[in-house]
Amino acid sequence: MPQYSVVSGADAARYLRSVQIGDESLNLEELVKIRGNGEFINRSIIQGLVARLRQLKAKYPATMRDRDPKGGDFEADACQLVHPALSSLPKEVLADHEFWIWLAADPFSDLVAWRFGAKKVAQPKNYGVGSRLENMLYRLWLRGEIGARKDTKPYELAASGDQDLWRSHLLRQGYANARPVAQAVLMLQAGQLKAQGKKVPRLAGGDDPDGVRMLAKRIRRIRSNLVLEYLSAPEAESLIAELSSDLKKRK
Repeated sequence: MPQYSVVSGADAARYLRSVQIGDESLNLEELVKIRGNGEFINRSIIQGLVARLRQLKAKYPATMRDRDPKGGDFEADACQLVHPALSSLPKEVLADHEFWIWLAADPFSDLVAWRFGAKKVAQPKNYGVGSRLENMLYRLWLRGEIGARKDTKPYELAASGDQDLWRSHLLRQGYANARPVAQAVLMLQAGQLKAQGKKVPRLAGGDDPDGVRMLAKRIRRIRSNLVLEYLSAPEAESLIAELSSDLKKRK
């Protein structure tokens, strides 16, 4: 396995806390460990991605709020850069939670802080401390992994949907590993899902309990009787069309 940098959640939490309170005695480099025993991963992949994301950042406001809609727009654009770049790294590296913590806390730290409106550092969860799914870099990569399709617009679905759809109804629900199902939900909310040759209306989003929130609950319930991972794309699309047929539609 190639060599690569990692930081543990505990060490990252200590470091982030020190930055927050202005304690300069703790150096992140002292906490970084090297894992693996082969050649080092291609650092230029990460360096190039940092440069491209900073260029993308320049198109957005200089300051951002935590739940700023512009932050969601940035993530929709950023996932199209993050996924193809980092997917070229070995799978063993991508499977390591502590590698993602290092990415967020070290080379991409300024982008994470900016995205969540922090003066110094964002909340530890956004660096992956406690949960990999909350790590901004991992979320961006996973969004591309879930939404990518092999066609002329490979990241069209990955870029669709707002923050609430992705974080609350896909990534945190546990069924996103059934890619055809997750993509069918994205197609529904992007106005691309069809049933019997007709477009299926998009569901109400946001806090409306009778729209996409109810669809997420129904998908969770049906998992007790159906292995979603076995569904083909047409089967998944038919399932989502059926489960959403009587729910509140977007105005």
